[in-house]
Amino acid sequence: MAVALQAHDLAVLPRAAGESVIVTANYGGTEPAAFCQVSVFSPARAEAEFQTGRTDARGRFAFLPDVSGKWRVIVDDEMGHRQEATIDWTGAGGPAAETAAQPAWQKALMGGSLLLGLTGLWLWWRVRGKV
Repeated sequence: MAVALQAHDLAVLPRAAGESVIVTANYGGTEPAAFCQVSVFSPARAEAEFQTGRTDARGRFAFLPDVSGKWRVIVDDEMGHRQEATIDWTGAGGPAAETAAQPAWQKALMGGSLLLGLTGLWLWWRVRGKV
């Protein structure tokens, strides 16, 4: 579960997106916090940085967690605004779960249902004024 935090009008919102986490930082809820320093800490090694970098022009930063647990993200604009957020990463909901293919029998059933429904509408349209 992601929690948005604010300090000195700097808001940091981490959210899961498939196998990655996207962190969005902005000022006052609207203006992107562009090119801010970002530090990510893993639950496996909380004392060492897992990844560092900067937000893009839209205030976004992404990383790929490798273990489950509470990940800590610190965003610092180096002008006095610094915010920390956590995300509880379970590893669930990766791309394999999102892109599961539909079985052939389901596709055939959907196609047959669509044809039957369209035929029924066409027949109703033809006889609607004659009854």
